Amino acid sequence: MIVFVLRHADRQPAPNDDLTPAGEKRAELLARMLAESGIITAYHSGTVRARRTLEPLKLKLGNALTVAGIESENEQATVDAVKSRPADEIVAVVGHSNTVGPIIKGLGGGLVGPIGPDEFDKLFILFIDPTGKVTLLKLRY
Repeated sequence: MIVFVLRHADRQPAPNDDLTPAGEKRAELLARMLAESGIITAYHSGTVRARRTLEPLKLKLGNALTVAGIESENEQATVDAVKSRPADEIVAVVGHSNTVGPIIKGLGGGLVGPIGPDEFDKLFILFIDPTGKVTLLKLRY
C-alpha cells in the first residue's frame, strides 16, 4: 500500500474555512502530482479546506477516485479507514497540522516533527509492504 498524507492546502484566516488563491494553486499542483499515481481512494477531514484540497484531483480522475470525508479530529477513524483498504491500493489522506502526525504514527510511520502554522507544503508518503513494514518519505511540494 502507498499512502500520501498531507495537511490541507493554504487556508484563509479564521473564521473563513476556504483556501487562499495560493492554496488553490497548491491543490492543483497536488492533482498534477498524484493524477497518474494509481490513486483510487482519498480521505479528508470534514472541513471545507481539506475537501477543497482534493477537488482538482477529483476533477481530473472523476469516478476513478473515491473521496470520503472523516470527522476532523478523529485520527483513529482515519487510520482504521486506510487500514481497511486492500494492501495494493494507493490512498491519500488530507488532514491538519495537528492530525497528520498522529495519522502517520497510527499507520506505523513513526513520529514526524510538528507542522508549523504556515507550513502547507509537507507531503509524507508511506510505503507499507505486505508484512506491515513501513518506509516513510518526506517531501515538500
